[in-house]
Formats: sequence, structure tokens, C-alpha cells
Amino acid sequence: MALALTSFRMACAVKRANLRVNLPANLLAMLCAVLFPLALAMQVEAATGNLELVATTGEGEKSAVAEEKLGPPERNQETPRNAVYDFLMLAREGNWKAASAHLEAPAGGWPEGESPERIARALKTILDTRLWIDLDTVSDERTGEGDLDADGRVSLGEVATEDASIEINLVRSNDEWYFAPETVAAVPAVARSIGSWWTTALPAFFSDVRLAEIELWQWIGLCGIAIVGVLAGMFVSRTLRSGADSGALRGLGIVAPTIGALATPVGFLLSFIAMRLAEGWLALSIPARENLSLGLRAATVFVIAWAVVRWIRAMSLLLEKKLEARGISEAVGIVRIGRVIAAALVYLLGASAALQLFGLDLSAVIAGLGIGTAALALASQQTLGNLFGGASVLADRVLKPGDTVNLGGTIGTVERIGIRSTQVRTLDRTLLVVANSDLAQSRVEKMSERDAFRLSAVLGLRYETTAAQMRGIVGDIRTLLENDAMVDATSVRVHFLVFNNSSLDIDIKALIQTEDAAKYRETLERFNLSFMEIIARHGSGFAFPSQTVYLARDSAPRG
Repeated sequence: MALALTSFRMACAVKRANLRVNLPANLLAMLCAVLFPLALAMQVEAATGNLELVATTGEGEKSAVAEEKLGPPERNQETPRNAVYDFLMLAREGNWKAASAHLEAPAGGWPEGESPERIARALKTILDTRLWIDLDTVSDERTGEGDLDADGRVSLGEVATEDASIEINLVRSNDEWYFAPETVAAVPAVARSIGSWWTTALPAFFSDVRLAEIELWQWIGLCGIAIVGVLAGMFVSRTLRSGADSGALRGLGIVAPTIGALATPVGFLLSFIAMRLAEGWLALSIPARENLSLGLRAATVFVIAWAVVRWIRAMSLLLEKKLEARGISEAVGIVRIGRVIAAALVYLLGASAALQLFGLDLSAVIAGLGIGTAALALASQQTLGNLFGGASVLADRVLKPGDTVNLGGTIGTVERIGIRSTQVRTLDRTLLVVANSDLAQSRVEKMSERDAFRLSAVLGLRYETTAAQMRGIVGDIRTLLENDAMVDATSVRVHFLVFNNSSLDIDIKALIQTEDAAKYRETLERFNLSFMEIIARHGSGFAFPSQTVYLARDSAPRG
């Protein structure tokens, strides 16, 4: 039976409704982001049941695995290979009493008066962290032939630290193989040197329960590191957000909400770094380090995606406040839709990158999503056109509620700019609804944006008007307009231009300086009355269409 490694996959999606959530929700998100992304892919040979254990040096570098695989080892001590395998299996099962029976006691008794069970636990930790053994390289001969040294021992390797060293040797006694007495004697010193001796004093439950080759007490340590890092990030995030809301950090512009959004994810990333730095202190085995490294890489991808989504949310909320402050509350819906779409895309990319870390081929999935997206876009192109049309109208500030506009000859006041359409109240008090896609392509005249009204009039005088009268009339009208406070004097143009069919026409042009249509109409009325008084004062009058008929009698023909 092989040394089995448990494979598991877990997935989690935590959707946060807003940035301001309570502490339990934050802790839940933290645990999901740290523990669930640690989906660890571990390989087990199902055909032979033979686990490929890799021998490593003191620095943990892998050596080549033997090309020829032996049969599965047996649970006995008849050969060096079987003895090592049986010791490792008993240790994994938590049967430390039986595992300690594989140790040959030194001549002076157990080192430092410790129990053989504690020595066995310490030896297992040393093998896990510094010398991961390839069973295929260990002799499977009863006598150890081929691997014996001059003293009749089988050497599995050496573990050297700055303060101590140990040779992992096997010796044969009474036709069975045991870990050599000198190896057993050096276990406590080496365990202290690598910082794992204290772990042997923990209750067996904390080391016997493991997941993904990480023992329970190690999981507790990793979660503790994660909690401290994330709580620190949450504290910084809340502090900056509160300061920004109270106005203390308004001078920083978008920097304050950016830091507030990224502080908690940065806390996660710092906790991941702390986990990697704590590998030695936590005495993680070599496969556990590989599993932790893989899990942390996947978790880092998720946290980065989460950080990007938090930043997008913070910026979109800031944009919504600015839009509402400017009175463009209709644009808030478009911003929210854009935020949801952007967050979905970021999470999708993050999930794809994380799954690819585990060697999953997502090309077919991505191709299917591309086809589905194209079909969805084709089916909803009109809706999308209206959505982007509304966004362009708002982004370009073409219109805003309250504007008086002329749309294709229809004059009205803009009441609402929605996601799909814009509503205009006409002069007849009807409601005109225009699709945003049509509005974005239409010619829009914004009548409410005028800075003045243009006076344009033609006065037709009778043909009986003399040149002297015409000069006086034109001069008085020009003087009237140039001296009026409502008129731009530089824009005044008054001239006798045309001999019309029934009248002598005076052309009048001027700009009345007001944006109020009612005031313009009042001013226009005042000018019209003044024009009538000027014309009457000079003895002329307004012409009206008339025709003069001349009659002539033909002479009678002479006889």
C-alpha cells in the first residue's frame, strides 16, 4: 500500500454588497480568500499504489527519481526499504508507540531522558522538512546488500544545520532493520537546531490531523498569521475611509479612497508573505511547502482580482457622487452597470488564471464563453446601442435635465435621461421618448444654451416715403437700438436695402442681451412700438400689398 496523499478541491465566491460591511463579513471573506483558494493538486499512483518519495538535500533541492521502480514496499522491518516505509506509515497513522519500535536505543538510554515516542515524532519532522526520502533508492535486500558501508549500516542521507548534524542510518539487529543508535541520539539536538523540537510537545491530535500534508497545528498557525495581516489591512482601510468621509483627507483626491480600497487586500498579500517566511518556524514538510506555495499563488491571483474590483467600486462610487452633485443622477445607473460588468470580467480572468495554475486547460471553456458572448451581443445589439448611446450623451454632456432642445423640429424640455431612452416634454405638454442610440446620432439644437436673442426684422414703408424721410427713420431706429441697455451696440445693423414690389424695405439686425425668453419678448414688443412711433413721426407709414392698374383707350381706326 502506498503512502496516500489526499487531494481536494474547494471553491468559494464571496460577493460583497458594498464596501461597508461588518467585521464578521470581513472575516468570512478573509477565511474564504485564504483557505478555499488553497486547492491543492497532489498526484497519487493508482495503478501500483506506489508513492514516489523524492530524496532531497538539506536545502530541499530535489534529486532525480530512479528510473526503475521497485514493487510496493511491505509493512515490516525485514529490509531497509520496508523498515523506512513502515516507520513513515505508522507516523502518519499517529501510532507513535509502534513507530518508536523502529528506533534502536543508544547504549546510554534514550537521549535526554525523553520518551521514545517524542524522539520518533522529532525524527519524522526532520525527515519531512530536510530529507524527503525516495524509497526506490533504498535497498530492498534483507541484508542491505549493495548499500552497506564499512560498519554494516545503510545510509539514507545527512541533515546538517549550523549547530548540529545527523546521519540518517539504518542498522540490522535480530534480522530486522532499525534507525541506528547514533541517529537516534542526535535527533533532539538537530530538532532544536531547525526549530521543530517544541512541536513534539504538542498533543498528538494537533499533528495527527492533517489536510494537504499540512498538520492541524500548522493550519492554526497559518490562519493566525492571515488573521493578523488582514485585520491590520482592515484597520488601515477603515481609518482611511472614515477620514475621507469626514473631509480630513479630501485634499488627497482619489488617493484616499484608493488606499482605503487596497489596504485590506494588501493585508492579505502581506499575510501570504508572512506564511512563506514562517515555513521554517512551522516545520512544514517538503510536500506541504509545495502545496502551500501552489495554494498561495492561487490565493494571490484571487486577492489581486478582489483588489481590482474594490478599486473599481471605490472609483465608481466617487464618480456617482460627482454625477449626483452635478445633477446628472440619471448617469448613476449606467455607472453601476459598468461596475458590475467590469467586476464580472475581473473575477472571470482571476478564476481562469488561478485554475491554470493547477494545470487545467481552459481553452475550450474560453472559446465557449467567447461564442456565447458574441451571440449575446448580437441578440442585444439594439439594447447595447441604447446603453452606449446614453453613456455617450452623458459623457459628452450633450444634454442634461432642464435643457430646452430642438429635436428634428420638435421643441421641448429634457426631463429625464435614462439608460435606454431620453424623455422630452414638448411645448404641447406631450412626452416625447427618444432612444439613446437615435439621440446620439441626431442633430440636437440646445436652445437653452443661447447667450442672447437675435432681433431680425424687415419694415416695409410706403413708396410715397421720400429720401429725407427714409434717412431720418433709419437714423432714429439705429440710435434707438445702440443706446438701449438690452442691446449689444456692436451688433446693430439698420439699413434701407430693398425696393420691394409694394414697399421700401428697412432691414434691422441686433442682439438682445438676455437668456430669458419672456424678457426677450417684452423687449421686442417695446422696440416694435418704438418703430411705429418713429415712422409716424417722420410722416411715413407701413406699406401693404397693392397694385396700380392703368387703363388706356385705344383710338378708333380711321375710315
